[in-house]
Amino acid sequence: MSPESRRLAESGETAHRVPTADEMIAEALLTAAADPLRNPHPDHPGPVPEARPLPTPDQETWAAAKEANRQPREVWSAPDRAADRPFQERPEPTSGDAVLTTALRRGLPLDEAVTTSVRGARRLDTAQWRSLCHSLMAHPETRRAGTAGAALVAQRAGLRELAWDLLRSLDPADAARLAPAEYLRAGIAMADAAAARTATAWVRDGAVTDAAALLELAKLLFVTDEPGPAAEALEAARRGTGLTAEIRASVDHLAPWVEKALRPAAPTHVPAGHVSFAVLDYKAPDEHVSSSNIGDTVQTVASLGHLLRHEGLRLHGDDAVTGPVRRLAGRVRPDHVVPGPGADVHLTLVQRDMSRLDAVPPGTWMLAFGWYMHSQFDLRFDFPFHENLLPLFVSFHVNKHAILTPAAVDYLRAHGPVGCRDWTTVHLLLNAGVPAFFSGCLTTTVDTVFPDAAPAPAGAPAVYVDTPVPDHESDAEHVTHLHPSVRHASFDENVRHAVGLLDDYRGRYSRVVTSRLHAYLPSWAVGADVDFRPRNDADIRFAGLLDADEAGRRAMQERIRALVAPAMARILAGAAREEVYATWRATVADEVARARAVHDAPVAPPSGTCEVSEIVTAVRATRVVVEAAAARPGADAVHVAVALDGNLRAQMEVVVAGVVRHTARPVRVVALTRDHTPADHDRLAALFPEVTFEWYACDGIGYGAVLGMLRHITVATMDRLLLPELLPHLDRVVYHDLDALAVTDLAELYDLDLGGAPLAARPSISYNYRHGIGNVIRSTRLLAHDAGAARDLVRTMTQRHRYGYRGFNAGILVLDLAALRADRFTHEFVPYAERYGLNDQDVLNAYAGSRYLPLPARWNAWPTQEVVTEPGLIHWAGPVKPWHDDQYVLLKEHWQDTEAWLTARR
Repeated sequence: MSPESRRLAESGETAHRVPTADEMIAEALLTAAADPLRNPHPDHPGPVPEARPLPTPDQETWAAAKEANRQPREVWSAPDRAADRPFQERPEPTSGDAVLTTALRRGLPLDEAVTTSVRGARRLDTAQWRSLCHSLMAHPETRRAGTAGAALVAQRAGLRELAWDLLRSLDPADAARLAPAEYLRAGIAMADAAAARTATAWVRDGAVTDAAALLELAKLLFVTDEPGPAAEALEAARRGTGLTAEIRASVDHLAPWVEKALRPAAPTHVPAGHVSFAVLDYKAPDEHVSSSNIGDTVQTVASLGHLLRHEGLRLHGDDAVTGPVRRLAGRVRPDHVVPGPGADVHLTLVQRDMSRLDAVPPGTWMLAFGWYMHSQFDLRFDFPFHENLLPLFVSFHVNKHAILTPAAVDYLRAHGPVGCRDWTTVHLLLNAGVPAFFSGCLTTTVDTVFPDAAPAPAGAPAVYVDTPVPDHESDAEHVTHLHPSVRHASFDENVRHAVGLLDDYRGRYSRVVTSRLHAYLPSWAVGADVDFRPRNDADIRFAGLLDADEAGRRAMQERIRALVAPAMARILAGAAREEVYATWRATVADEVARARAVHDAPVAPPSGTCEVSEIVTAVRATRVVVEAAAARPGADAVHVAVALDGNLRAQMEVVVAGVVRHTARPVRVVALTRDHTPADHDRLAALFPEVTFEWYACDGIGYGAVLGMLRHITVATMDRLLLPELLPHLDRVVYHDLDALAVTDLAELYDLDLGGAPLAARPSISYNYRHGIGNVIRSTRLLAHDAGAARDLVRTMTQRHRYGYRGFNAGILVLDLAALRADRFTHEFVPYAERYGLNDQDVLNAYAGSRYLPLPARWNAWPTQEVVTEPGLIHWAGPVKPWHDDQYVLLKEHWQDTEAWLTARR
């Protein structure tokens, strides 16, 4: 990438702000009945002693289906936990039509049948349900059913604004009857305080009687800091209709958390001269966020080694915490002991994902490590930590950009530098202005509390940890680190399980084979023979970890120990906060400098098999210009570009008709085509004699493996990336997707003042696609074949664009072709498609970042994503199109009217 085209954000540039409301991926819901942590390979028939069934990934109950109403999973934001589950063959899901018919047969009125069906669908065919709901909305007698159903579809698709607009358009009584929890969730997401008041009134007035719905309201009221109304909703749920044992168990799980919020416990008094220290646990009000992964406890065990290796500690506090920590203290390896005068240490158990409700003594130190991605009920991160906590960040991981709110960034800066478990986190934090460095994974140091032990006996079996056992290893055992028992077990029990597993890995099994990072690294650390088989080598969690060989992992161990020890010594000596942080900053200063050097080092420009200059030359050679036979007067033409293949001929006619019908000035259409012939040129010229057409044939042009191509899009859309070089005679063009239609004069859009930006586009409104860096993270997940490409993409984008930039939709663009040519856009960014698997929209976002002019909504109005009122240009983004005869979509009548206009002029 050349320096002149990088255009790194200048001091005066304002990046598009990332909203503070956030959601995250809930940990995969795994259920099983037995208690031990081992379970047999599913292909081994019959019972196995001391084994349990593999957990099933889904629950069958309606209450569990309600969890689908949580804000949708962002495919880009985290590794897919489903990849960690054993393969299970599943039948094809029942169609939406069949589900709705079944609900109607049960006697439900139409509106309840629709909402119940959408809510209960595990895998939602968004296009199918959106079409159904839009059709219902088009008729007065069914509008309520369509509105409620469309709102639920929108909420599951990450369209928060649309969900709220639709739900609040309902009569409050209908909202209480059809979608009370979804109503409250949407209101919270849009920061409308009135939503909580309305939901509270519903609970008190008895407008909501369903136990599962009341439980959901209690969760949401709790997360909005309304513990009193949450308690009322829980009590109502206990008396509600449809109360099941499972709902009662969830009520019982949440009730103590609500009580903690209602009546906060006073922190334990820590005597003068004692050091207050936090021990991390993983319980949470959201039972699906409470960790079921024993690997989290392995991290806590590793972190405690950095405290316990200091000589002469006297531990105080609750026996439930000090007991297991004292056992670990008795296991410290002599060669890792740090001499010292000793100290009195008061231990407090702190929940990583809900520390704000813990009774934390003032001035409590803690090592902050691991994956901070878990929001309560997919609405609120409990970050920053409790105000009484003083964190030292080491082995920290974040890949969800939404957590990096301005408050979170300020907090990390104030308590930095931040030691990061992986280089992805380093780049994200440096990009956000947080001093950071690569520390590596804390679990590599777990050997501190694992003294030497006898190796596994000869003939010991291998163990497969969360990865299938091959058929030829019939004596091998299978172990999972994920189990619901971990969620409910005490801290003491989980520490016993974690230590016992690692002892077994090195002393009971001949070999450990695993797909799980926190089985691989701690097993290696304690001396087990381990084979790591990740599902995705390019997983951004592994950047810097998979690259390390044996010597690199040993260096990582020693680096973490050497960095933590000085600050820990100052903590145990009772030093003041400022002194401890000064020690930490001085100790890690060289690592921060190294991280900055790595972060800033130029990334080699991507290259591939397609030669851009040759492609441009070949396509320009096909240029055919068909001048208008009846040109409109005036020299100031509106230039519109389209890209299509042979299956969209009819759609191109409608698109051109929309422009011609409403635009008074001369129109010139640039058509990048595949599978077109001179007959197509003649047909369009005859149909639109007032238009000049400029045709370019792109047949046979390839862009490598475009991994991010959407299913309803063809490679022809990639051809628009060539426009700056194909049109050297033009300085401006409006790019127009073929699933869009102009309904007003396009000259206003064409003449838009770009203010020096290279393009104008509308920012994405879907929560799944609005975060620019989030889209980058999403793209890396497609690069399982190429970890290097994934790493380079993250580093390139965090170098190129400032923290907080907003992604945009590229269906309608005003392009400053002169600026794009000056930046060598086509030459430098077309290779991104092959190297990084980016589709054309992602390539354009990678180029522009926040350096684009946000288009007013009317110039790219999305009837599938928002309430459209006065559009200038309608864009049916997504798989449901207005020309589909078997599916209805809102505002389809505009397309049909233009088709009729075309028919009349043929």
